[in-house]
Amino acid sequence: MLKRIPIQTTRREEARDITDEVQGAVAESGTREGFVIIYIPHDAAAVSIHRALGEANAPKLDQILDAVNPDRETPEYTKAAFVAPTEVGVVEHGRMVLGDDQRVYFYEFDGPQERAVYVYVGT
Repeated sequence: MLKRIPIQTTRREEARDITDEVQGAVAESGTREGFVIIYIPHDAAAVSIHRALGEANAPKLDQILDAVNPDRETPEYTKAAFVAPTEVGVVEHGRMVLGDDQRVYFYEFDGPQERAVYVYVGT
């Protein structure tokens, strides 16, 4: 099953927790065991699975990406490439398997924009 999730970003750069939307797509698919692919079809946006971001953690990623980004003309594309457009996960008991503190994040690097996240659930 393939599901398109629309996202409207509101800031130039932002991290948005999309875990509930991804878990909803997995549940909607009816898949009990399998895999999930999360894909971002934009060259200035990305997806990542990592520890839940609190306000204190959010700026750290921006600082890290700014520090390692050699391209000052188009940093949004380089940042998106560093984070990546795709994540793959496992589905077990009808849910995407995540660690206790893990969440799925959509990253915008050239907003505000209308974006889309594609979630594919298969066996």
